[in-house]
Amino acid sequence: MNHFNNQVMALAGVFQAAVLVEQLARHGSIDNDEMARCIRSVLNLNPGSVEDVYEGKAGLRTGLKGLKDVLSKRGQGVSPEVLRYAMGILHAQRKLYARDDLMDTLTQLLNRAVNQYGYFDDPLHESVVGAVANCYQESVSRLNFRIRVVGNPTYLQNSRVADQVRALLLFGVRSAHLWQQQGGRRWQILFRRNRIHNTVQEMLGAI
Repeated sequence: MNHFNNQVMALAGVFQAAVLVEQLARHGSIDNDEMARCIRSVLNLNPGSVEDVYEGKAGLRTGLKGLKDVLSKRGQGVSPEVLRYAMGILHAQRKLYARDDLMDTLTQLLNRAVNQYGYFDDPLHESVVGAVANCYQESVSRLNFRIRVVGNPTYLQNSRVADQVRALLLFGVRSAHLWQQQGGRRWQILFRRNRIHNTVQEMLGAI
């Protein structure tokens, strides 16, 4: 698979995180399969390919649809929060990967989270989700830039939902890093809009 297709998949991963965070913040829950897939993705530290990270293109359906809506409607009809979260994730990723100290902490905590997952064998176990959320808290949350999540305060003040939000945001940051590794740059979202849109259409059609 070429670099551009990999870029599009990784960018769809960023938007998948943004869409799911928006849903979770407003409604207090998301599809369990989607949540589990995101957790497994974060904890897959040695994937064979970009597609492996997402367990196939079908695992990116939500993100591909979100990216398609943003590109085809120029952001209209898409929640402004989704766009804000996606741009925030891209920004946070750049700042995080410039901090060696935080990256060292993140690496150590991810390895612990992988061990937790191995022990409980359930990506949705509260200890596993909590371990992934802690990875986010001790790395991305230490930056002088915060992704402010808005929604229903009743849900956001629930520790279980808060941990899921953090885990999803870390999934987004991981996707943003993959996007950058594959040559993705923010200007491409604007100047290669049509090419990205067409590739997203093709991927959705193949699922």
